[in-house]
Amino acid sequence: MKYIWGLLALVVVLAGALTLRPDLVPGFTDIALSAPIAHLIALRSWLLISFLGIAIFLFFFAAIRYKLVGMGRIALATGLAYLAMAIFHGGTVFARGLDSPEQLGPDRGITSAGQGTGEITVLTYNTLGGSADPEALVAAIQHNGVDVVVLTETSTARGTEMAEMLATEGLQFQHFNTGTDEYATEFESTVVLITTAMGEYVQIDSPENLRSSVTVVPASGQGPTIIAVHPYAPTLEGIDGWRSDITATYAMCSQPGPFIIAGDFNSTIDHQMVVGGTCEDGAIEAGSGGLGTWPTGIPTLLGTPIDRVLHDGSYEGVDAMLIESGDTDHRGVIVRLAPVAD
Repeated sequence: MKYIWGLLALVVVLAGALTLRPDLVPGFTDIALSAPIAHLIALRSWLLISFLGIAIFLFFFAAIRYKLVGMGRIALATGLAYLAMAIFHGGTVFARGLDSPEQLGPDRGITSAGQGTGEITVLTYNTLGGSADPEALVAAIQHNGVDVVVLTETSTARGTEMAEMLATEGLQFQHFNTGTDEYATEFESTVVLITTAMGEYVQIDSPENLRSSVTVVPASGQGPTIIAVHPYAPTLEGIDGWRSDITATYAMCSQPGPFIIAGDFNSTIDHQMVVGGTCEDGAIEAGSGGLGTWPTGIPTLLGTPIDRVLHDGSYEGVDAMLIESGDTDHRGVIVRLAPVAD
């Protein structure tokens, strides 16, 4: 019986270990990107709590079993393993960053007055069909020196309205969008606003397999390509479409730089590593990547960081913050990217 319990404990520990670094498990990609594992690996804070609870239960169980029958070593060892895994999950979240100031530091980057340090500040926000407060967004853009705005689940009309509101504050932005039909759901629509201080940008076709995405490039050839993305959510019924979407999204990491990819990725850095995307995460570099952007109904420490700002390595995230506005179920992310010296 001891061997059966030992084998069962080993299986339980291995199952938990798969959540630590699923990208390092050979042949595990398809499973890691399928339900329910795909959902579990996005919940490191919840795994921390769950694994810690399991460890505490096993410690009590081992103590009682030892007191009654002089046994319990297997339960103790399993509890120690789960405690170690809980610490790993907590350490990973902490290392990705838990900092979110009320406002970014002074903007010394690109402005209407000049290129400054060359820093580019990016805001990405899923507005849930315009549920975010546009006046609050304009204030956040103005106060934090935002140069690139990516608004997913936002209609073309709302994007036009936002650009006009910014113009009244003296901020001139170019407006690009997916061209989604006005009668279609706003879930399919994505808007990109780029300050004219970055020079003229032109929209080009996004890959056909990247729905709800917008790709714009500098007309002069000088400056980063900006790509806005919004893969489908990993619902149980649409998990195959989600897997295809995020695979195509992170495949863009292999294209020549410089580029910035921002939006609601409906996936985390862990999914990115499983797929093999080599993009750098600006929020993690800036010390805010461990905070959850979805959903807003729970604290950031328990949320999932799926709204992200990535780049090819030509930049480095130096400052970041989360914002909340209106009734959208997402938090917005503002990341300041500094160019990396050659």
